[in-house]
Amino acid sequence: MPTTPIKAGIQAYLTGGGAIWGKPMMQGAVLAIEEINERGGILGRKIEYVVKPETSPEETVREYRTLVLDEKIDFYVGLISSSNTPAVGPVAEELQKLSFFVDGCTDFLFESVVPDPRFCFRITNIQSADGISAALGAIKLLNLMEKDKVRIAHIHPDYAYGRNAHAHMQITFEKVLGKDRVEVVYEAFPGLFKVTDFTPYITEIIASKPDILASSLWGADVVNFYKQALGYGLFDKMKFVSCIAHGASPAEAVKDFPDGHIAGVHANYFFLYPEWDKYPINKAFVENYYKRWGTYPDSPAEGAYVAVYMYKTAVEKAYEVLGKWPEVDDIIKMLEGMTIYGPAGPIHVRARKPNKHQCYKDGIVGLSKYDPRYGFSVLTNPVVIPISRITVPEGWEGTPDPKAGTLAYSWIRETWKEGVLPV
Repeated sequence: MPTTPIKAGIQAYLTGGGAIWGKPMMQGAVLAIEEINERGGILGRKIEYVVKPETSPEETVREYRTLVLDEKIDFYVGLISSSNTPAVGPVAEELQKLSFFVDGCTDFLFESVVPDPRFCFRITNIQSADGISAALGAIKLLNLMEKDKVRIAHIHPDYAYGRNAHAHMQITFEKVLGKDRVEVVYEAFPGLFKVTDFTPYITEIIASKPDILASSLWGADVVNFYKQALGYGLFDKMKFVSCIAHGASPAEAVKDFPDGHIAGVHANYFFLYPEWDKYPINKAFVENYYKRWGTYPDSPAEGAYVAVYMYKTAVEKAYEVLGKWPEVDDIIKMLEGMTIYGPAGPIHVRARKPNKHQCYKDGIVGLSKYDPRYGFSVLTNPVVIPISRITVPEGWEGTPDPKAGTLAYSWIRETWKEGVLPV
């Protein structure tokens, strides 16, 4: 039985526009490691960790290789960007390193880039669930089914995540409301973290007179956009439907966000839910995170925290069966099909295609409201969306839609009934 420390590699945005997501992710992983070490480690072995930056795909892959080949890590937790998981995924398989991707949620990862993964897993709900949840939340909370016509404007970052979010939000609106009742009046795809002045977009959006503005802007982009939009009165003229604005660091990101708009949290987690009095796992996580870091946990923090505990659980279960420290294949066998309870509730690891090694948990979306107890905008009126209602079922044998490139788009187009709210 080995007694040397286990070594974890953590990779996250630490600077730039993505740090609003990356810093909490790192903090969630570190908190889990510290908690485990305080209780004696994993089967008596403490965990050490090394942190590397996430940046461009090329640099991120280079740092990942350093973690595996030079730092000799035992397992990996990291990644926010949907550009980086498809870049790192094949390398994780090549180097045979057990890797938990916290985010980087593009459907393409397990549908085409690494369709039969062995070593990489992803904790965050798949991207299509994010866009679908935000659209369904808008339909339900904004009573869009009652409108004869819904005018929609879109603004999304110009890369995999933004393009996917646009496609899945739009087809959800069209299927549930009816295609003839939906009119797209504006679309824009600014480069990720390449725009600081959103004034031209804001004025064009207002001029298009939409009922709702659908968006998957995140990190510094969504903060810059909404703060500038406040000055133009945009939020008084339409409802803002965000996939993700409340998903990361609400104390920093949405301090003065307006009330009554769709508060998207990446279809994953918000620290007030499940309610603390009903679910002590979340209460303990929030309290411990706040005590350690002086702020409240968010979606990436919860995902990284769960990833570390998922590794611990799989190692201990394998040990119970084998009576010895497990090899990586033994750990993988325990992970496949596993269901564990984290702060957001149960999370299930898919064992078969499509989207093998993707994790699933129920989605959540709500309305934004400033809460003086916290000093920032929170998610209220939560709508919990069963993940089984909005994701391609295990064993489904459709083909990715050529327009959106995902199975989810094809599945919605082929199986959802028009005019019917699926949740």
